Amino acid sequence: MGFVKAIDGLPMIVKILIAIFADVIVLIYRIVKDACDGHIVAIILDVFLGFIAWIMDIIDIIFKNRFFSWGDWIHF
Repeated sequence: MGFVKAIDGLPMIVKILIAIFADVIVLIYRIVKDACDGHIVAIILDVFLGFIAWIMDIIDIIFKNRFFSWGDWIHF
């Protein structure tokens, strides 16, 4: 969970640069966050719908200053 808190604490510009150029880090972030929250379906969506999540990452960072999470859209 320390990894998730570290990524959440980054400035917005750093988050945008990570989302654009190092999406693997964001994928690991989403998988760890969803695993800690117990969202198994969200983990599967993270893996198979990566391109859609990449676009949503950039939009969510600009408007909400956070990375996109399928767990926010799928209510368990």
